[in-house]
Amino acid sequence: MEVGWYLRLGKTDRIEALVSTKGEAQVQHQKHIFPDWEFAFEERGDHVLAVMTRKKPLFDKED
Repeated sequence: MEVGWYLRLGKTDRIEALVSTKGEAQVQHQKHIFPDWEFAFEERGDHVLAVMTRKKPLFDKED
């Protein structure tokens, strides 16, 4: 799983990913690489919901 591709190339300001508990550390590591994103994690049984939100929105603005 490469969350970094979504954070680099995604044309949205919010990304949600349901990852296995084993993959959570890999997503947590992205916080150090992408400081312009906020990360939140919520346990969902044997998975974790990772919510990544851009600190300064670029795409999901309402005009």
